Amino acid sequence: MNSIEAFNPATKLDFSSNQQVSKEQNFVAELKMALDKISQTQIEASKQAKAFEMGEPNVSLNEVMVNMQKSSISLQFGVQVRNKLVAAYQEIMNMNV
Repeated sequence: MNSIEAFNPATKLDFSSNQQVSKEQNFVAELKMALDKISQTQIEASKQAKAFEMGEPNVSLNEVMVNMQKSSISLQFGVQVRNKLVAAYQEIMNMNV
């Protein structure tokens, strides 16, 4: 064994395509799940606000306001995550190789 083979760090790493595809699928699945949760939060808040407007007795104003704020904050958070992902993508694309 020569000295290059002894120190080759690439031999220790597993760059299998299955592992990479699995990580990409996990990321996409998590991203989709987060977006679905944001959407569901907004739908529920909107339904609850309409129920309050119609005068349903089991819906209180404070619950409506809290849920509307939760949906607003979750949307703002989702937009900020998107902005960070776009900025990271642009930075990677501008790197010199």
